[in-house]
Order: sequence, then structure tokens, then C-alpha cells
Amino acid sequence: MKRQKDVQQLLIMLYELFGVLFSAILVMNIPHSELNKVSVLVIGLIHIVIFYVIDYYSHYTHRGIIEELRLTIFYSIVMMLGMSFVSFISKDYFMISRRGMMFFLVINFVVLLVLNRLMQRWWSSYAADSDASKKVYLLTVANRLEKIRQLEEGSGYWGGKIVGVTLLDQAKTDMQAMVAQFPSFTFIPCENMWDFATHSVVDEIFVNLPAEGEFDLKHYVADFERLGADVSVNINAFDFPSEGDKKVQQLAGHTVVTFSTKFYDYDQIILKRLMDIVGAIFGLILCGLVTLVIGPMIYSADKGPVFFCQNRIGKNGRVFKFYKFRSMYRDAEERKQELLAQNKMEGLMFKVENDPRITPIGHFIRRTSLDELPQFWNVLKGDMSLVGTRPPTEDEYNHYTPEQKRRLSFKPGITGLWQVSGRSDLTDFEEIVRLDVSYIDNWSIWQDIKILLKTIKVVALREGAE
Repeated sequence: MKRQKDVQQLLIMLYELFGVLFSAILVMNIPHSELNKVSVLVIGLIHIVIFYVIDYYSHYTHRGIIEELRLTIFYSIVMMLGMSFVSFISKDYFMISRRGMMFFLVINFVVLLVLNRLMQRWWSSYAADSDASKKVYLLTVANRLEKIRQLEEGSGYWGGKIVGVTLLDQAKTDMQAMVAQFPSFTFIPCENMWDFATHSVVDEIFVNLPAEGEFDLKHYVADFERLGADVSVNINAFDFPSEGDKKVQQLAGHTVVTFSTKFYDYDQIILKRLMDIVGAIFGLILCGLVTLVIGPMIYSADKGPVFFCQNRIGKNGRVFKFYKFRSMYRDAEERKQELLAQNKMEGLMFKVENDPRITPIGHFIRRTSLDELPQFWNVLKGDMSLVGTRPPTEDEYNHYTPEQKRRLSFKPGITGLWQVSGRSDLTDFEEIVRLDVSYIDNWSIWQDIKILLKTIKVVALREGAE
């Protein structure tokens, strides 16, 4: 079934590739677009990469118009970044004017949106019911059927259709009421279960049973496997005591169930890293230019180094070298003990009003957030990300509780949710932890982009900066 999904994904990619190339050819004929045939092919290659990296195929057959709009807007943003990056590093091979790029992004957005909606309409009206689509036989109990209703309402989750449902607790169930409540399901009595599975078109049996009770799960799986059909067992049927996600995988030769508060889409993780690399390259170019101007000013403040280097704690407790433009006098760490009584933060972080350890140029680079620019080197190395949680010092980390360490389950970032929610206005460390955990639990590339845009606004307006 994985191979079938891969083939479907490839066909959708090629289908959309046709639309992308069509859009590019249209733009090539617009005056002053500066788009040539080689550039059209490059755009096609960029589309292929982005399609897989952002998982543009995700839930393709049953996503609604709002989700389609959101994903296509996101795709267009990433396409713009990809084209800009390729244009930057290979001007001789990929050429397109700003006018041409604007026209392409608009035309391509409309073309993909129309093509995808047409394909989805065709799928919902014909493909799911066609002979070639996957036929699923559902084996469950009555009190789980309501949760599975979405499988009938959105058959795109299966890439096909549920052709039969057997309730193994039918002896304790009012079947007439169930038929009335779920009229779209075809109920198969237990005594006819094997006959139906043997003599009907069934590609996959989906078993969703509780761990407790009289049900011999191994018996059903073994017998259905003899039919030659795939047998999928809902691991949630075992009612593991976990509030997070779980997945089955191979670990050191053992089949294990892995629990986590959140599993992330691998493709989105790859995209996040690509965004970090592109952002870090541009950030380091800016950092180099700024260093030429403010570097001598930082040095002249007290004849000390331009850059500040400190051990910080990264993902899951990893120690790394953290870089900033130095904004304090050289003896700042020694003088920190004298100021502990003035700490305005509640918890493990340290910050004081009108910190006397900050140099005159330090006040300026902090207000403008220029002191953060060297951290793009940490991003390029992979110690940090553009967006994440702020890395604590070793001293702060040594006092963390298990609940507080959860904020380190994600790679730290230059900016994050709590920075755009008040920056230095926040004084309660537990509130910062709450915001960081909220970011981790709800992470997506889309959220990262929104935080980056909010960061630009916060820095430009100097909201909460000191």
C-alpha cells in the first residue's frame, strides 16, 4: 500500500508540474519577464523539490477549499524563496525579473488552485467509488464507531471506500439502532464475516478493537492475513496510558511503540532546516556589513572583544557555543552577583532595569536587536534555528525541573513565540515556559513563518526592547 501511495503522489506531482510549466510558459511570453527556456525547466525542478519538502500531497483528496488555499499560499511563498535563492546563487543559469516573478507567482497560484480543485472534485465523485480504488473492511465495536465516522465521510484518508463494517460486540448491541444511526455503513453480521472477506473485494482489513475483553486480536490478524489482504491494527486500540502521540517502529531489531508529546512531519523538519540555511546565509552577510560599522565602536568601549561567546544549552541538554555582539563590559559576569537582588524576573532567568553593566553602544545594539546577528552562525552550524525557544545558560539549566526541560525538546531559536508576545516585558519564567511548550506542541512551518513576520514588526517598532 505504501508503494501505491508513492505512485499516487508521483502522479499528483506530475499533474501539478504540468500546471507549473504552463504558468511559466505563459509568463515567458509577457514582455520584460526575462524568463527563458532554461529558467522554465529550473522552475519545474524547484517545484518538484518543494512538492516533496512541504508535503504538498498531504490529505490531497479530501482537503477543503480553506485548507487548499492555505497550502497553496504556503507553497507560493516557498516557491518565491526557492526561486530567489536559485537566482541569487546562479544568475547565469536562472534569470527572471521581479516583474516576471510577480506574474508567475500569481498565475501559478491560480492555475494550481483550479487544477487541484478539479482533481479533488473528480476524486470525490468518481475515483473513490471506482473499481481500482482501495476497499476497506472495518472490524470494530459499537462504542468506537462514532470516532470512525470520519472514515466514511472522508474516504480520502483511505484512498478508497469502506465496503463493510462488522461489530464484534453485536450480541450486546441494538443493531437496528446502529443501522439507523449510520445509514452509509454496510453492516456485516459476525457469522458472515469470513464469507464476506473471502468473497467480496477487500484490499485491507482495518482492526480497531480494545485491548481488554474477549477479543483475540492475534486470532483475527492471523486469519485475515491468510486472505492475502493487508491487515492494519489501530495501535490506539490498546489504550496505552499516554497523552501524546505514539508510533510503531524498529529499534535495534525490536518492534517498539514509541511515545512522544508530538511527532513532526519529517518533510517539514527538512524544510525548516532549508529555511534556516537560507536565512543564516543572508543573516551572516548582513552581520558582516554591520560588524564593519559597530565592531570598532564595541572595541573602543573598554578595549574588549567585539563578540561575546558563552556556553548555552540546546536541544535536549546539548551544550554549544553561543555568539552575540558584546553589549556589556568585560567584567559583567563578575558583577552579576552584586545585582541579583534587583532581578525583575520571576524564576530562573536574570534581568535588571537599567543594567549598569551595559556599555553605551550596548544599549543601542540591544534596542535595535543588532546584538543578535552573530547567532546566524549558530543557525548555520545547526546549533540553533531561526525560530525556536531561547537557549538557557548552564546555570539556569542546572536548576530546571523536568517540566521546564520540556522547552528544550526543540532546537533553540533566535526568535520565538515568547519574544513576539512581549519580549522583555515578560517577567514570569513559567509564562515563558508555557509559551515555549505551546509553540512546541503546535509547531508547523506555517507558524514559524508567522513568528518571523511578527519578529520583523516587533524589531522595527522596538516593542519590549531595552
